[in-house]
Amino acid sequence: MKKIKYVLGVALFASILLLTGCGKEQTLRCKAVSSGVDVGFNVKFKGRLITNMDITYDMDLSQYNDTAIEAIRKQDFCSVVKKSMSQYESAFENCRQDISDKKLHVASDLNVDKVAKNELEKLSSVKDAKEGLEKVGYTCTIE
Repeated sequence: MKKIKYVLGVALFASILLLTGCGKEQTLRCKAVSSGVDVGFNVKFKGRLITNMDITYDMDLSQYNDTAIEAIRKQDFCSVVKKSMSQYESAFENCRQDISDKKLHVASDLNVDKVAKNELEKLSSVKDAKEGLEKVGYTCTIE
């Protein structure tokens, strides 16, 4: 009898975890276009906990000549991106920029602990995050 109760307890706990998605890893991939710049925003979840965030900016430079592209190459776009999202400026980490094939690519990780003011702000369902980002103009998919 004790063994049956133990097995039922474990099964109940496991089914609750499966139904709530606790521990399930998913990635929310979102894209938007703003002023001719393709913006990508990825949020990784483990259950309802946001574990990782990153952002990318891609801009086509094909309409610029080589001299203009060289001038663009010398600019610090990591600083530009940080300032454009000033409320999260301190969260930007590992920012890198590159120009190749007449395309500017800027990518940065976002420190989740610096984006969220407390542990509660790190919690969200993937579906709720998707709906929120789509309301501000992103197109998102869940993987």
